[in-house]
Amino acid sequence: MLSYDEEPMDTSDTPWYWFYKAECGMWHRIEDDPGKYLDSSYLDRYYLKNPQGVLEINTAAGDITIDFSGQTQTNLRTGQKQRITRSFSSCLDHSFRCTCAHEAPSLPSNWVTMDPKKPFLAVSLDLHSSEFKEVERYTKHHGLLQKHIKKIHRIQNVDLWEFYCRKKAQLMRIKGQSHIEEQRLFHGTSRDNVHSICKYNFECRLSDKRRHGCVYGKGTYFAKHASYADNYSVPDQQGFNKTQVMVLARVIVGEYKKGEDDFCKPDDDLKENLHDSCVDNPSHPTIYVIFDSNQIYPEYVLEY
Repeated sequence: MLSYDEEPMDTSDTPWYWFYKAECGMWHRIEDDPGKYLDSSYLDRYYLKNPQGVLEINTAAGDITIDFSGQTQTNLRTGQKQRITRSFSSCLDHSFRCTCAHEAPSLPSNWVTMDPKKPFLAVSLDLHSSEFKEVERYTKHHGLLQKHIKKIHRIQNVDLWEFYCRKKAQLMRIKGQSHIEEQRLFHGTSRDNVHSICKYNFECRLSDKRRHGCVYGKGTYFAKHASYADNYSVPDQQGFNKTQVMVLARVIVGEYKKGEDDFCKPDDDLKENLHDSCVDNPSHPTIYVIFDSNQIYPEYVLEY
């Protein structure tokens, strides 16, 4: 965390600007982020006090963590991680203000090189890495899971990532919006299902005979709290050494409404899709139902 008692190391009057790397691969000024939770001068003030520090900001869009030494900003609610950089120019490399929806989505900055012939890669995170600790913290503090996390695997699937980004861009175009709500949500499952989820994504259109309850609609269910999803995680074995698995996914929840047990999509039989997901309680949702797998990216598999 930053120490606010230190004197700034740079007292010059040169105006500095901060940029984040958007999904299109271009650099945008912090001020042009759809959330508009800070500006360059605000960010620079804390950077000058401790260029190796970490700044945590609570916003309506979620808790934002800015790691100055790692040059990243992370939205803990959505899991979105972006590169950031500092420059005295207000236009960085002439790549300023592109329209992301018109560009091919770039891969997340934390992904490692993978074999393009393989459908996906599961990367086991080092227990001491900042990424492991970030996911662990989110699962325990926001997800309220009190169990020990043994392993975390980052799932890298280029096809599913591109489907997800394209779906987000499509919904924003249809709605005429520059932002659509995403959440980091949990799904408890069994180890037998993990390979299929990583390779093909969740299957949102199961037959009724394969469903185990559909109170809020006939889709795929996600929980705000890992402690709730834990109830649906099937242990590998019984007893003291049992291991369970859970998926932490990025989910485009968009506009939502309360679901009904016979819904096959958020607006049921209406031709116009006004909503993007169903929930248990629109005022304070804790359960989300998704009917289109392209609104889901299975980002991490947790073993606990």
